[in-house]
This record gives sequence, structure tokens and C-alpha cells, in this order.
Amino acid sequence: MEPFTLAAIFMKTVFFIGMILFINSVYGQTKKVITIPTTINYKNEIDTSLWFKSTYDLVREINLKDLQNSTDTFHFRFWTDSQAVDIWTIDHNSYFGQVTDFACRYNDKLFRKGIYKIDKIYSNQFSIDSAKARQIFDFIDFHSIGAIPTDDKIKGWGQGLDGQEYLIETSTSTTYDFKTYWSPWVFVDSVNEARRIQALAEYLYNDPKINDYHQKLELPKGHYQRSGIPGIKIKI
Repeated sequence: MEPFTLAAIFMKTVFFIGMILFINSVYGQTKKVITIPTTINYKNEIDTSLWFKSTYDLVREINLKDLQNSTDTFHFRFWTDSQAVDIWTIDHNSYFGQVTDFACRYNDKLFRKGIYKIDKIYSNQFSIDSAKARQIFDFIDFHSIGAIPTDDKIKGWGQGLDGQEYLIETSTSTTYDFKTYWSPWVFVDSVNEARRIQALAEYLYNDPKINDYHQKLELPKGHYQRSGIPGIKIKI
């Protein structure tokens, strides 16, 4: 990718200012700082990343809090392609946690024509007890996960077509950050930030045993956006 010209940098700055003003006017947003990854689209225009767009739409579909409007003292959300783990506090005394499982089904008729359009999203939610939520919060805080930049801002962290994309949303009363991390285990031997993100993923799914909470989704027969989703049972 060619480096930004001064004009492109100016466009990007205007884009960020415009986005913040738009959110303020439409949603009553009170955040002072909003950080969302951007990319250059096919029209050579600066645009929000596809990951942000798809995640923002999914938030509404599966009944999650919009963290751009959250007033929680601290709210952290960790996404895989089949689950969202939320940890938050309103006062640093009480801690809360929630796991949301989801599966996206393609429209069957369009799928047969090679068109991948989602027509139904199935989901369920369940709570993490306060003690475990506090443990996870302490892990996030100790490893300064919220301070890790999105992956394309980290030297030595590359991109690929396969693998797992982890997404992280972090919100305070005045800031919102959306970040992406592609397959951190690929870079654990050379990139410190990748080691910390991978440690978080392993901690979430091994130590607190988030998967032990898994209430399997009972899904009707169909074609789904992700195949072989852990913890999701598809009826035949």
C-alpha cells in the first residue's frame, strides 16, 4: 500500500472529526475520544473497517450494549467469530460479566446461487458471576490489554486470509476504542503485544473456563457463516 499523501492525511482527519460530530448529533454521544480503524475502500475513499461495520450491525441484532454510548466506568468486550465476552464495572467495586453465543445463517435460496446473505441470527446470553468477572478484569488490567494498539499499528504483526480474527472493544466514560488482532499465536515468538492478546484468549477459554458456561444453541438445519463453531450444535 502506498503511503498517505498530505491530502489523504487531511481527509482522514476530516473523516474522524466528521464521524465524531455525526455520532454526537445523532446519538447524543458524550465520548471525547473515539478510535475506530479505517481503510481505503474501492473508491479510494477513507472508510471504517469492514470488521467494525459488521460488528456494529451485529451488536444490535444480538442485544448487546452499544459501547459508543456506554456510561460504564469501564467496559471491555472480546469477540471471536461465535462469541462475545463482556466484562464491565460502574464503580470499580462491583464487576459484571456476560457471554453471548451467536450464529449467522445464510439465506438458503441465495446460498445455492453463491450469494452469501445472512437472513437470521440466533443467539443466547448468560451471566458470569461477579468473582470471575473481577478475575478477568484484573487480568486485563495487569497485562494492560486496553493499551495495546490495533494490530496494523504494531511492528511485526502481519495479516493473512486464514486464521482467527479477535476483536476488542474498550469503553470508559469518555473514550471508545475498536481494535482488531489477526491470529496472535502466529506472532507470539516475536511480538510482545501478540503474546499478551494470545494470553488473554487462552485465559478466557481455559482458566475461567468460559466454555463451561456454554449453553449450546439449538439451530435449525442450514448454512451458517462459520463452520465448526465450538459449542454450537446444528440439527441435521
